[in-house]
Amino acid sequence: MNRVTIRQINELNVLREIFNQSPTSRASISKTLNLTKSTVYSIFTKLENDNLIYDIGQGSSTRSGGRKPALTNFNARAGYTVNIKINADTISCMTNWLDGSEITYQETPVTGDAASEYLLAVYQAIKSILIDSDELLGISVAVFGVVQNNHIVRSNVVNGLEKFDLAQVLQSRFNVPVVLGNEANLSALYLRDFTTTSVVDGVSLSLINDVSTGTIIDGKLYEGASNEAGEIGRACYYGLGADRPLAVREVGTDLAVIHQLESLKKQSVTFADIRRWYDNGDEDTEAVLHHFSMGVAIVLQNMLLALNPEKVVIASQLLRSIPEILEETKQFLTPVIGEKAPIELFNDVNRSVLLGGCALISRQVLGLSEGKLIFKNRSLPISEQ
Repeated sequence: MNRVTIRQINELNVLREIFNQSPTSRASISKTLNLTKSTVYSIFTKLENDNLIYDIGQGSSTRSGGRKPALTNFNARAGYTVNIKINADTISCMTNWLDGSEITYQETPVTGDAASEYLLAVYQAIKSILIDSDELLGISVAVFGVVQNNHIVRSNVVNGLEKFDLAQVLQSRFNVPVVLGNEANLSALYLRDFTTTSVVDGVSLSLINDVSTGTIIDGKLYEGASNEAGEIGRACYYGLGADRPLAVREVGTDLAVIHQLESLKKQSVTFADIRRWYDNGDEDTEAVLHHFSMGVAIVLQNMLLALNPEKVVIASQLLRSIPEILEETKQFLTPVIGEKAPIELFNDVNRSVLLGGCALISRQVLGLSEGKLIFKNRSLPISEQ
């Protein structure tokens, strides 16, 4: 290993420690990383010249006295990222500082259903949320579908979106790095990088439009040989309300429940309607929701037995509207998994995915794709210093 490589590794390790431990000092970093003070001081100087850190004053001296250490912060406002999620009929958009702090958030409607119109909506959403006074450093885009080598190879929501080289189009327009990701994978990165207690082995289960999972194993995102790990909506099972094997996506998603009830009720259906019918004991609703619960239970049972995660977090508007269904699902699991199945619901599906995208692009910008980073899940005004 040559000296240049060693120097680069030391710089990244020092930057990671400052990112995670701010405010901190040169002496503390030197002790933690077992580096000489001269090496650390030299790296601090470079990071300061790169506008990635800044001194904030003096800390307290040790019990034995001595000179008070100069404290240093990571400069989260060295630039910002834009993070996008392409939904069925809207574009979710968030701007974040480099430490993950949320600056702004907005939802933009998509007026048509052609892939080109979604592409235009993404471009317009980014343009409208840019911050003139600060530097844009990167863009992330979350999609429902399969992403390989930063290209969409299958879109589960927008037909034809895979025909466009979305990353290249955005990169040429905004002249910054662009990363694409599956929405379940990005929400799994949120679990790893943004939650109070960092998740080392966890699963994000998306039930919005399809059945898709993002899996963190030993602190790393697992995507499989061709980045299709977790695309389990096509898995077929007997006993889900039909005399033939049904794909779990046909009964076990928010979209499937909406479509089934619209067919039965001959009207458009909202989650508020489903909540009301459920409370009133409507038989059609109870039957559809029972099969939904069975489908989700099958997925969870296999996932929990195969992976033994410390936590499973589910993205589902239906379960947020009717949490009683989750309790019914857990009852299906109890004979196999036991009483303490580690299952929760995402509080805010869109923001969780966007923050996962923020973690992905911020890591790339900083050169810290590996290792633990502690991001901040908080909102800050643009004017704050």
